[in-house]
Amino acid sequence: MGKWWPLGKKQHKIDSHTVFILVIHLPADLSREADWNYRITDQRLIVIKTKNLNVRKAAALDILTNLPFTLNIPENVPLDDVEQGKEYLAHLKVYTSKNLDGVDKDYVSFFEAVDVDQAVEDFIKAYWIYPNKIRFDLVELEEP
Repeated sequence: MGKWWPLGKKQHKIDSHTVFILVIHLPADLSREADWNYRITDQRLIVIKTKNLNVRKAAALDILTNLPFTLNIPENVPLDDVEQGKEYLAHLKVYTSKNLDGVDKDYVSFFEAVDVDQAVEDFIKAYWIYPNKIRFDLVELEEP
């Protein structure tokens, strides 16, 4: 005693011995965000050193600290308009990884203290020690 159910263009008989497996695929952005703690949004004066259109990333040099870091660039920011070697005022969102494997015990509190206001400079400096644990997402780019 089964029922007939439309699946695609065909009808299939479903009986008590049929097993359904439901697979849910989350968008990459949702699963990616779950691994990161949002820390701060701020503005920085930067110079774009290089850009990669395929992976939507740019190498930026922070003017104040004179340290380079990688920027993730969202789809809504046209990379064709971004010139290498030019100064920009960048609106950044900074994230730190929830996965602290490999982080020295002296630095764990820096990553765990999500409710403490820290300066963007601290994250740029920490990026040099743990580049896989800090992420800079570009929100907006404007000429100074």
